[in-house]
Amino acid sequence: MTSHLKYDQKNVREYHYFLLLSLIQKHKRITRTQLAGITKISNTTVGKIVKELIEDGLVIEGDQKGNIGRKATFLEINPTGAHIIGVEVDISSVQIALVSLNGTVINKRQFQFDVKGKEKPKIVLDKVASEILKLLEEVGKEFAKKVIAIGISMAGLISWPNGKALMVPQFQWNDVHIKEYLESKLDYIVYVDNHVRSILLAESLFGVIKSYKDVVCVHVGSGLGGAVMINGEISRGTCNTLGEIGHITMEPNGQLCDCGRLGCLQTFISSSELEKYAHAPIEDIFSAYERGEEWSRMLIDRAKKYLGIAISNVICMYNPEVVLLAGPMVEDYPILVEDIEQITSEQMWSPLKHTFKLVRSTIGKDSGVIGASALVLNQFLRKSINES
Repeated sequence: MTSHLKYDQKNVREYHYFLLLSLIQKHKRITRTQLAGITKISNTTVGKIVKELIEDGLVIEGDQKGNIGRKATFLEINPTGAHIIGVEVDISSVQIALVSLNGTVINKRQFQFDVKGKEKPKIVLDKVASEILKLLEEVGKEFAKKVIAIGISMAGLISWPNGKALMVPQFQWNDVHIKEYLESKLDYIVYVDNHVRSILLAESLFGVIKSYKDVVCVHVGSGLGGAVMINGEISRGTCNTLGEIGHITMEPNGQLCDCGRLGCLQTFISSSELEKYAHAPIEDIFSAYERGEEWSRMLIDRAKKYLGIAISNVICMYNPEVVLLAGPMVEDYPILVEDIEQITSEQMWSPLKHTFKLVRSTIGKDSGVIGASALVLNQFLRKSINES
């Protein structure tokens, strides 16, 4: 009689392999004994699997002085044991990077493309594939053979896990099969997701929210996006838009959004919408604000108010431990969020005022490509969960 059990001995071993790998990544430094205690797997089995992880180059070990002077061997992820190609597709350029397992950018390339010129998606994706191959050639075979997959991070409505750009208003892309197309061009698995979810994953793996499980990310850039993590897992909803706050209607008769509707939340906050309203580049708007010019003061103070409303609303909806503020507007123009806690508090439902922390992204200018690599690493580390 044929068994229909999902896990035979090989599958159970593979499950444990990725489970231990994910725990080592999560704890950063951990002993074999601690792994056995957490997983309830026998010390012997843990030892055998750890030996495989070390032989595969994914884990390294070292000595750490114990409380009574003895040396305890600890385990940690080998940052050079494998690599990821991270790709950020932005409103006017594409960044491509080779990223280590600890989120370090090893090498990168970039190219410009003209969104306003309405370049066809195929032209852009062909260029992405070409530049990835050039990057792999640059870094050499030793690095290239350790690449486990490619991650793509971009704005817009992206289906998961099939990596299709359903709608990217900034690029005027609709129903573009990004994953399928790039996998046909490159000999790697490709993961594609919205950039806000990518950055949230990156901060949870490498950054400021490593120790938190319930987090909302509010991303302010050329658009306004949101992403939600509950109990350490990204929450996606039916069509991968859970937490997408930018197109909440705030003023039914308001300014025209690039989605074609009126008065979306992002029309009050995002850089592209502020530029349209002021007929000036975003850097000029903030320069005028710092000079105290009234028109700019009115515009930026309104943006701050609506950002505070957005944060207070997501706290009511998701009750997170942390709200993570990220994106180019936060990084390049910190004055936008310098008093955001007070503004948020003024809008906040009082029972929730002291239930969360407000933090800023720490990954910095390479957050797009590091976020894209985090998509891959997250899937790789969660193989034990995904196949259970």
